[in-house]
Amino acid sequence: MKAPIIAVLAIPLGLTVAGCGGDGAQPKMCVGANIVAAEKNNYTFSSTITVPPVKVAHMANLKFDWSAVTQDFLGRPLSPTSDLGMALVMIWNLKRADFEKALNADALFTADLAVSPPLNLPTAGATSGQLHNFLLNGTAISVEMFNSYFDAELYPPDVTTFLVAVQTGVELGQQIRMLQAFDLDPTSSVTDVALTNTSTKLTYSANLRGLTITGVPAATPALTLDWSQMKTNAHGAPFETTAITRVVVSHFGQTPAELEKRFLDLDQIALASYRADTPSGTSVNLSTLMDDFGMAFPGINDQGTWMVGLMCGNCRNPAPWYLTILEPCSM
Repeated sequence: MKAPIIAVLAIPLGLTVAGCGGDGAQPKMCVGANIVAAEKNNYTFSSTITVPPVKVAHMANLKFDWSAVTQDFLGRPLSPTSDLGMALVMIWNLKRADFEKALNADALFTADLAVSPPLNLPTAGATSGQLHNFLLNGTAISVEMFNSYFDAELYPPDVTTFLVAVQTGVELGQQIRMLQAFDLDPTSSVTDVALTNTSTKLTYSANLRGLTITGVPAATPALTLDWSQMKTNAHGAPFETTAITRVVVSHFGQTPAELEKRFLDLDQIALASYRADTPSGTSVNLSTLMDDFGMAFPGINDQGTWMVGLMCGNCRNPAPWYLTILEPCSM
């Protein structure tokens, strides 16, 4: 192993920090107990979500069946009877290619919905539902109104994206587990729309080895993290500092290279995770984070991989906006 390289750098805030690296493969910057999030310390993430459609009859009482969905689009197992709380039907005033692009970029807005809020149906353990039983804002609507929403002449597939989704819980649009697209076709007699494990296709890339590691004092719970200087998130989009709703510090037994391959399972494979909600502000003291058992964050050590992440809870893309590796560093 090469000897550590020590350097002194001036960063924009006028602070002086020491940079220290292990074997030189990945740089590390020692910042003390006060962490200022920066793009060079952030991982990068990209994803591609596609929703291949099926053709169905227009102005019909469509039947949506999710009994065959045994895993979500992240590949996680689910029970269609016990893990799902609501089905949604969404009509987007976007052609499918633009919808998929906006979905990947987390740039979908309610203004793009032809019907808002979306049609919805509490599942209550059922594995299928008829369109005409769906509710609009908690109220039943007439067949005539359904027909006006599902008229292929008014909502043709070249400018409209129809989707049926199933989700965990009953908060509209939250915790969506699977999506199935469908196109209205006046010549079709098909009225069944089946959701399967491949209704939504996801590919992704996460890079944890291209970031500069954040060095902090070991066994020190009172670390502060300030994200007020961030301009760009891990997806390459503008970083809205007030959009962060949760901070998470997790400890893993795997290396960064191994974690990249299992990135979508990070919350399931962590040895320990400490969390705190951040409804306002742009900084947090990590000593306020607790695990599921009420144990406070103890600080980090030199075992395994430690990471801290900033989450946007109101975003459709669940990947963290900021995620960096923490390692002990002597100042």
